[in-house]
Amino acid sequence: MAKNEIKNIDYMEKEELIKQREPFIERVLIVDDDPMIRDYIKDLFNEFGYNVKTVANGKEAINTLSKEYYPVVVTDLFLPDIKGIQILDFIQEKGGHSVVLIITAYSSADSAIEALRHGAYDYITKPFSSQILLHRVTRAMEKVRMDSIAQSLASRIVYATEEERRRISRDIHDVIGQSLAIIKLTLKALKNKLPQTDDIMSEINGLSAHVEETMEEVSRISKELNPSWVVDVGFSKALRLYLETFSTKTGIQVSSALPDNLSFKDPQFDIHLYRITQEALTNIAKHSDATKIEISLEFRDSHVHFSISDNGKGFDESSDDRKRGLGLIGMRERATILGGRVSIKSFPGQGTTVKMEIPYGKQDS
Repeated sequence: MAKNEIKNIDYMEKEELIKQREPFIERVLIVDDDPMIRDYIKDLFNEFGYNVKTVANGKEAINTLSKEYYPVVVTDLFLPDIKGIQILDFIQEKGGHSVVLIITAYSSADSAIEALRHGAYDYITKPFSSQILLHRVTRAMEKVRMDSIAQSLASRIVYATEEERRRISRDIHDVIGQSLAIIKLTLKALKNKLPQTDDIMSEINGLSAHVEETMEEVSRISKELNPSWVVDVGFSKALRLYLETFSTKTGIQVSSALPDNLSFKDPQFDIHLYRITQEALTNIAKHSDATKIEISLEFRDSHVHFSISDNGKGFDESSDDRKRGLGLIGMRERATILGGRVSIKSFPGQGTTVKMEIPYGKQDS
């Protein structure tokens, strides 16, 4: 990209452009093989308060992004070593939240469309003015800011949900659990006071057994609702107990490959992965007609790789609205809170697979 492909900005509008952005430090990574262009854009963006770093090729960009976070990346589509699309693919595979603007020539509009399909936020065609570039970056930064706010709100909603679950769990245990315990003791007292006839004893014993089963069910529900229980017993044990109960109640065979005695250093991982599994299995039981479910979790490349697959009827991703359902929204919100992402693959008659990739360091086991 030659320097004459950038038109000078009307600096009379400089103050207006600055006013459009809230005063906070914003980082931009510029990827271009032309040193004059890199220096020009860096000086321009620095003047508008951006924190800018420049690199000369795609491999340098990938190396930089593997170590540092840049909210906005501006890259030429055609670089001397790799295409800008490969930078996009790296960001997508990493599960990063960088917004990418592609710079391209008029003759490469098809490539720009391809870049958008690979996750680019926007593209700018040559020649372009400095004003256009600044406006696009301003808009990209605003998207990052709004996404950050949305993630914060999602975190608060999830936190409020867990607090409400905790309250309901406590009420179930304290109110319903104690009431059932009183009924159980009352039945025992009646058994000793009433005539010891076979029909009366049979009714009391049957009722006592039913109360005992209800108490166990109430205890199970109370534990599943309470997030602290998952942390106390550890993720692996809590999940295995849940899978055993789920399989018994639904008749669906569940196999799992989980590390033994796994508990995460951050208790939020225990809670969110447990809830994600609950939501996924509930969806399977409701919609899939599956007879088998496979669950696996492994640590690879400093990430947690978690997958849930079923052999159900599946669905057409292009036409089915289940990918936008509340269940998947909840799973994505929880994965996003942990800095990860969720993907779903399904085909009619071939089941469904939900995969999560969440960055994480060394686990406790």
